[in-house]
Amino acid sequence: MEKKYFTIREVARRFAVAPSLIRFWEKEFSGILQPTKNSTGARRYKEEDITQLRYIYTLVKENGYSLAGARKMIQKRTGTSITPAEVFERLYALRAFLVTLKESIG
Repeated sequence: MEKKYFTIREVARRFAVAPSLIRFWEKEFSGILQPTKNSTGARRYKEEDITQLRYIYTLVKENGYSLAGARKMIQKRTGTSITPAEVFERLYALRAFLVTLKESIG
């Protein structure tokens, strides 16, 4: 059974960043990135939140977008049936599948 919720520390490790950066992005991308909080106020991230974070990470850290530029890119997605974050998620899954397939072949 897969986990439904992840702590900020687990998410930060996944992206090799500090938890403070995740909290900062939450503030900068409010409305886009909104993890739930438990009764003690600890953040709980779902897979959908992690998908959004992966898209933000890709735009800002890998593609060099400014925060304002990343916000514009994310806002452009309105009206499309699949979000850019979902595209990235599917591409990562496809890459993992292809790597596994390559290893099994030879």
